[in-house]
Order: sequence, then C-alpha cells, then structure tokens
Amino acid sequence: MLSETHFNSELLESIWKNLSTAVILLDRDFKLVYANDSASELLGLGPKRIINQPFDNLFNYHSIDLKRIAQYSLFDGVDCHQHRADVVFVDSRHAKLTISTRRISSHDENYILFECRQMDDEIRHDQASNQMHQYQAARNLIRGLAHEIKNPLGGIRGAAQLLQYEVDQQERDQCAELIIEQADRLRELVDRLLGPNQLPHKSYGNIHQALESVIKLSMLDNNANITLVKDYDPSIPSVYIDQSKIQQVVLNIIRNAQQALVDGGEIRIKTRINHQHRRPGKAPKKTLLIQISDNGPGIDKSLRETLFYPMITNKENGSGLGLSIAQTLVDQHDGHIDCDSWPGHTEFNIYLPFTD
Repeated sequence: MLSETHFNSELLESIWKNLSTAVILLDRDFKLVYANDSASELLGLGPKRIINQPFDNLFNYHSIDLKRIAQYSLFDGVDCHQHRADVVFVDSRHAKLTISTRRISSHDENYILFECRQMDDEIRHDQASNQMHQYQAARNLIRGLAHEIKNPLGGIRGAAQLLQYEVDQQERDQCAELIIEQADRLRELVDRLLGPNQLPHKSYGNIHQALESVIKLSMLDNNANITLVKDYDPSIPSVYIDQSKIQQVVLNIIRNAQQALVDGGEIRIKTRINHQHRRPGKAPKKTLLIQISDNGPGIDKSLRETLFYPMITNKENGSGLGLSIAQTLVDQHDGHIDCDSWPGHTEFNIYLPFTD
C-alpha cells in the first residue's frame, strides 16, 4: 500500500507499464481498453494496433474459455483461472498461457482485468529437469545392477574354472553348489527388480490393528533414543486391503526412519480420513491416509525426485529397492504414496482408497 505522500498517477502508470506480467483490461464486450508493455510484447503487436480491438482478433487461435470468464468474473464477480491455455498469436507464434481474471469497476462500468503469464519456459525447464532426473536414475540403476551382478558372476566363473581341473568328486560337488547358490542369488535380484508379482489378497480389516503389529516388530530393532508416537483417528472404518502388503510398506518406511535417526528422535504414525484426495488425471476420492514422519536430518535433495526409482539409495549397503517395492504394493491397491522432506523433517504419505 502506497502512502498518500508518495502516490501519484505517474508512479501508478510506471508500475503498470513495468510489470513483467502481461496485464490487459477488457470492457464488457471483450474489447481491449488497456494493455501494459508486457502484454504488447506478448501479443507481438504495438499499443495502437491492440487498443479497441476485440479480444478474439488478437489471436489466430486460442483455447481461453471466454464464456466461463464472462460468467464468473464479469457477472458473478468471482476470480477465474485457466492453466496452460493454448494460443496462436497473429504472427503465428504458439504459446501456453496461464490466465487469471478479476472484475474491476470504475464509474459504474465493469471491466475484466486479465493477467497472462507464458508457461513455455517453465514447461521446458520442467521437461529438461525431468529428463535429467531420469538420466541420472538410469545411470544409478545400471551402476547398481552392474555391482550386484558382478559379484555372483565372479563366483560362478571361478567355480566353473575349478570344475575344469578338479578331479576330486567332493570338490566338484562344492563347486557345483557354489554355482547354484550364485545363480539363485542372480534370480533373486531379478525377482526383486521386477517387483512383487502376486496380486494382493484383500479383505476388510482394522488398519490400526495392522499398524500395531508393525510397531511391535519395529520396536525389536529400535534405538532406545527413538520414540514412536501414535496419532490414530478412531473413527476410521474397516478398509479393504491386503494387510500383509501394507504392513510391509509401513515397516520399510519406519525402518528407514530408524536408520536415519542415528542420534535418536521421534517417529510419528498418523491416520486420517482424506475426503477429497486428488491425483493427476483421476477424480477425487475418499481415502485413508497413513502418514509416517520423523524429525531426522531429512532426505538429500539430489535423491528426492528419484526416491521411488529402483537402485536409488544413500545407504552404504542398501539395495535401493525398498521404496520401489513399496510403491508397487501401494499401486496394487490403486493407492498413492508420496514423500515430502526438508532438514529436520521427513514424511511419507500413503493414500488408500475406500471402497464405495
């Protein structure tokens, strides 16, 4: 808010002109009555060519929902937003815009204030960032696989070489056992990489009873300086799940938290009903939320984006498959798992839909 001593119309005009956001003012007939410099630059037209022009004439094509904007912003006085609207300008440039509109009034006349931001650079940045994360994850996967496969292959090769020259039957049997053992180790690795392939055996059950079993099991390996806090919602009804698989997911996350809390700390297990859980491309659902949080050091920023990829780990002897398997098990329940972490806090949220 500007004080009256500093306010004047020239300063206000200068602020509007220098905003990086494109600002357009339309009358009730959707004719343009004002545009700042950023709007003129975005449209690729000089101020004289756009003032008093119908909005549709500023584009060769656009997917901006003008009927919705007229209804909500102009008539109802409600702010309206449209994300990633496709437009083709009169000079044939294509862009994606995010649009925000609001009704403003002056001298008994209503106008629509348009704010437009071009999303193309942000989209390209996101795509490049995702590609880089996928590339790094693929490299880590290949490195992890090479390390895991190299050891049993070395054992198989050594045993096979001994078989060539060994005459004693007992020694030959030992070499054969070693080959079988290392081959089984390789098969187990492949099975773990492919993830759980058995469909869940679901039944109705009390989620808190299932969690209590996990807590008892995790307490066997618990550091004396780590406190487990339960924050349950007793109103949660029975849920239709494979209890053993969900227990496996929760136990894996709790054990990760225990290993992170080297100097002790707190692990909190919370249950809630989430009435409108939203996932991209899916309708909102009523879900059970199981949240496991800790006050440890947090997850390294470089790992957060690829946390659920196989072979991703910051543990010296970790396989990097625990969270990948956890995601597979939750997916088998048509659920969702995510993670949020910063220094001093990490939380995993597991969403499991209630059956209708």
